[in-house]
Amino acid sequence: MSINIDWAALTKMPYWLARPASELDKLRKGAVRFWQRFVDMLAFPAKQLDPMTAELEFVHLLAWERDIEQITSETELMYRTRVKYALPFAKGAGSKSGWLDMFKKLGMTWVGIDERISQTDWDVVDLQLLDSDFGNRQKLIDYICRQYGRTTRRYQYTTVAVMPLASPPNTFDNQHGYEVATVNTNLLPAKRFMTMDCEHSYHVAKIKQI
Repeated sequence: MSINIDWAALTKMPYWLARPASELDKLRKGAVRFWQRFVDMLAFPAKQLDPMTAELEFVHLLAWERDIEQITSETELMYRTRVKYALPFAKGAGSKSGWLDMFKKLGMTWVGIDERISQTDWDVVDLQLLDSDFGNRQKLIDYICRQYGRTTRRYQYTTVAVMPLASPPNTFDNQHGYEVATVNTNLLPAKRFMTMDCEHSYHVAKIKQI
């Protein structure tokens, strides 16, 4: 919870009184500091209910209440995010869309999930993750599978490495032919039957710039 107050506009004085460093200006600044602290005191209890703004000690209490454990080497922001979305994560754990939304909120925007894979046991779920995400968050991913994974399923990981490729521009040749045939009706045979052959070629070349 945040309270945004424009103190400068609220305490704006007439120009003939707003002299910098005057006694009246010092009084105004002192009053602003007092009311800022007073507003912060009023907003403090509400901030403790939001894991993203609460003191870390209060976040630990919320995590205990929501069955969340802090993982070793986990960033504080990631820990707060898991505590905040603990209930939506638990509700969506039974569906593929719920897992994708969970990984997205945890900062892993590209994740693939395959089930019932051919030539693999039917109870195996394959998670495709970027190599960078898996390397930095391996303990977190293990915890997610234990915490939210389905009881009768096993989970395996497949890492995908992204390698940008660049190709220099090359020349290409193109040949195009266009032919038109016309018939003079005065020269048609009496039976009005004749044959006509036509050849046509059409090529399209595209250049894609990366």
